[in-house]
Amino acid sequence: AEAALKNAKFVVVQEMSNRPETLEYADVILPAATWTEKEGTMTNAERRISYLHKITEPPGEALPDAEIITRFAHKMGFEKAFDYLIPAAPLPPEGELDAPHLATPPLGAGGQWRLNNAKIFAEHAALTKGTNIDISDLNYAILKQYGTYQWGKARLFEDKKFYTPSQKAQIHGCDDANKSEAVTPQYPLILTTMRIRDQWHTMSRTGKVNKLNQHIAEPYLEIHPFDAEKRHIKDGEMIDIVNDRGQVRARAKVTEDIKKGVVALPMHWGKKNGSDLGRANNITNNLVDSRSKEPDFKFSVVEVSKIITPKRKIIIIGAGAAGCGFINTYRGLNEDDEIHVFSREIHPFYNRVMLPDYVSGTQTWEQLQKLTEQDFYEKNIIVHKGVGVNRIDTQSKIIEDDKGNLHNYDILILGMGSRANMLRDVPQHLTGIFSMRSRHDADNLLKTLQVDTPKSDSPNPKSVVVVGGGLLGLEMAASLNEMGVKVNIVQRISRFMDRQLDPLASQLLHEEIVEHGIDVYYNDAVQTYFGKEKIEGVRLSSGRKIECDAMVVAVGTIPNVELARAASLACNRGVIINDYCQTSDPSVFAMGEIAEWRGQMWGITVGAEEQATVAARFLSGDMANPYKGSLSMNILKMEGLNLCSLGRVETPENDPNFEEILFIDKAKRYYKKCIIHNDKLVGAILMGDKSEFLEFKNWIQNGIELSEKRLDLLRSGKKAEPVLGKLVCSCNGVGQGNLENKIRSGCSNFQQLCNETGAGTGCGSCRTEVKAILDKVLEPVATY
Repeated sequence: AEAALKNAKFVVVQEMSNRPETLEYADVILPAATWTEKEGTMTNAERRISYLHKITEPPGEALPDAEIITRFAHKMGFEKAFDYLIPAAPLPPEGELDAPHLATPPLGAGGQWRLNNAKIFAEHAALTKGTNIDISDLNYAILKQYGTYQWGKARLFEDKKFYTPSQKAQIHGCDDANKSEAVTPQYPLILTTMRIRDQWHTMSRTGKVNKLNQHIAEPYLEIHPFDAEKRHIKDGEMIDIVNDRGQVRARAKVTEDIKKGVVALPMHWGKKNGSDLGRANNITNNLVDSRSKEPDFKFSVVEVSKIITPKRKIIIIGAGAAGCGFINTYRGLNEDDEIHVFSREIHPFYNRVMLPDYVSGTQTWEQLQKLTEQDFYEKNIIVHKGVGVNRIDTQSKIIEDDKGNLHNYDILILGMGSRANMLRDVPQHLTGIFSMRSRHDADNLLKTLQVDTPKSDSPNPKSVVVVGGGLLGLEMAASLNEMGVKVNIVQRISRFMDRQLDPLASQLLHEEIVEHGIDVYYNDAVQTYFGKEKIEGVRLSSGRKIECDAMVVAVGTIPNVELARAASLACNRGVIINDYCQTSDPSVFAMGEIAEWRGQMWGITVGAEEQATVAARFLSGDMANPYKGSLSMNILKMEGLNLCSLGRVETPENDPNFEEILFIDKAKRYYKKCIIHNDKLVGAILMGDKSEFLEFKNWIQNGIELSEKRLDLLRSGKKAEPVLGKLVCSCNGVGQGNLENKIRSGCSNFQQLCNETGAGTGCGSCRTEVKAILDKVLEPVATY
């Protein structure tokens, strides 16, 4: 079909969707109205004709099919044969519904003509006169009055008379022999195609409804356990289905619902992201039945095999969330490839997000570690600690480390993250001025303050100036405040977290911060520094002087893209990646804070891990799960305060397609806000109670249509489950005991465990610990 369309001199596509693959070959596209946008009739299998009302006007230039054909015929000079367009006029009175001039309202803005559907139906009905389906007396007036009409008797052939010359049934024998192709040693399995409930078509229609996409999101192949074991295939693994006609790639679904020797593949997926490996018709039989001309889609011989890639050497630059996420996912799919990690830090793979808790003593260093020396050994990775990379040669596939050593690679992963943005004119000779991007920063801050335990009772508490009112600055301020340190926050604008919160939420947050005894200076900036060798104080632009023992600067970050840019990889603000996290060089992947996808960048742990998962699966043969962007989530971790925001936090001005749902109790600093766009939740702020966080996150992330759920927004009244055991997820208040109980109740899948408990769905920093708890609980007990 594709070849024919490519060779055609002139192709006209009439469609109601912008998704069908046929649009690629069109010289002209005629936008068509959908069912609710046109008047007409429908006949079902019980011979019942129903009248269909037009509910809404079609958008843009879309027209009903009949009008498109009629207008086309007029251009061809066949006005008399297609005389269905009549001058626009008001609808006739209700009592004159069967009048010859009955028509629908004008179609399209300023239309001077409309379609006479009644006349079209009358012509159709007249053609049946004297036949076995005679409906010549039926018209729009009757259909509109009764709604439906069933032609013929209630049940056909009850009188045992058939529509044959003899009025007797004619039974034709047929050959039982298999006329399809025969199985062979090379192709020993029979492939049959099937439909799944929520995707009855090829996704040009149902694929637009995100509720339906949650059911089954990618191609899969049903295979019997006997056939799977014979081919060393495990449930969920990516596999190839091949024959002489082509190849399909899908995920294995090992089930006894299919018989031995037969495999089943849904037919709904076509070309996606430039690949047609999910298209069933790559391998279906070309035979057609001699009588019905029905294609032989249900019987094709194939072979199925695991995807085996050649052994590769993978180098990862950077030991942050991106590198850790890639290793954890990839080692679950491939245990053989050689993996090297280069880290400028001597303490690789730890949770930077939790550094404020490390400073306050709430979490130990061991709790912050994502991968330990034992993990390096078990996952068979070589970590070059304290060794950075100076140069990438993509032509030779070689990197040069900062010791001058050369290392070849097959695949290169860039996960260098970002560095702290520092203030201008900071005196280089003064100590006691810190960013908070590494353990080195945190340890030096603690050494400077000489505070080893939280809540020091010293009569002369230490004092720290925190510059920046974003997440890191506020969490750092809260941690220092818990330790008994006097904290002053300097914020250059008039409120906190201006990109993550609306003005009201910022005001409520301000009240909470001040109540903790923290001083705040808005619309101000550090102008002068005091001290000879160590910082002793600062003067602000407003003239105010603040004495301090240390200063923490938290005013954003800068992506470390210099290495990629020097290697001539395409860069804007970040390193440009495609839907599989490949850079402009297909052998080089980028993820995390340096990655730029469709003009967007995400500086959150979850985003880095999502990109890492996509890349790891792609390198293992999975092309059905491209990166689709990450949801911006901001969770402020502060004792006694529940505050988070997701997605959009404010509506654009004068856009009627956006709605806000609010619940406010200022006295208790309880504030909830939902933003809805076209029946979908696109943003939320939760303050005082974030029990809906997980549910809202899923709705926004998956683009779920709200429908009746809209009434339940901010009305859940659900109480969060109490934390059991050691706190694991501070974002959603999930303890080790909560996780263990869920696992023992039958939840053995990592992603399902996260989704059902909320652990790891916030900042994502605890996912490694959640996985370790899952593995430990599921660990088989040794018997002797």
